[in-house]
This record gives sequence, structure tokens and C-alpha cells, in this order.
Amino acid sequence: MKMKLSLFATIAITALCGAAHAADNEPGDKQQCVRLQAVGQTPVIDDRTILIEMKGGREFKRIDLINTCPGLKIQGGFAFDTSTQNICTSNALTVLNRGATCIIKDIVTIDKAEATALKARR
Repeated sequence: MKMKLSLFATIAITALCGAAHAADNEPGDKQQCVRLQAVGQTPVIDDRTILIEMKGGREFKRIDLINTCPGLKIQGGFAFDTSTQNICTSNALTVLNRGATCIIKDIVTIDKAEATALKARR
């Protein structure tokens, strides 16, 4: 299912995303959005967790999903629609080759130690 945002909603989300990205860079801070052009890799940890490794390898985010997303880890990938060039908590993810839809609960800044621990769980 694809959602189309009104121009007003798109502008509001873009403004929130820019503010959240600039202000929330400490471990534990939550963001509404992450700019796609800053994303390096997005390894899937399990059916509820995705790691975001930002370009440059110095910043990491964890995507927590609202519910378990069947097949996410097995398929190892996801897709989503956006018109803002951001991945946001308002986005739904779709599991590749399965079609299951998953909703993002939180996008949280984490430190390198937590990112390393998450990758070890893969």
C-alpha cells in the first residue's frame, strides 16, 4: 500500500527531518527521519531491527519496528516509498520478495559498540 502525502504534510515532515537530523546525534536520541544521501549500509539484524551505518562509518542508527516483520531477516532487504529523500518513522517498509509491510517505531542514534554488537547478532 502506497501513501501519497499532501504538499503541506511533505513540507512539515521535511522540516522536522532536517531539525531532527541536525540536533540528535547522541546515543539514545531519537530522530523522526534520516537523510537517504547520508546512509551507507542498512544491514538487517532480525525481523524487528535494522542497523543504519551512515556514510563515513562514524555514525550509526537503529531502526526499531513496531511489530515483527515476517521474512525481513531471511530476505535481507526492504523497500519503501518516499517523496522527501528521507527515511522517516512515518514510512512503511516492504520486505523484498515477500510483500510484508512493516511500520517503523523508532530511529535511534547508537554508538559504535552497540552497532558492533548488533552486527554480531546477524
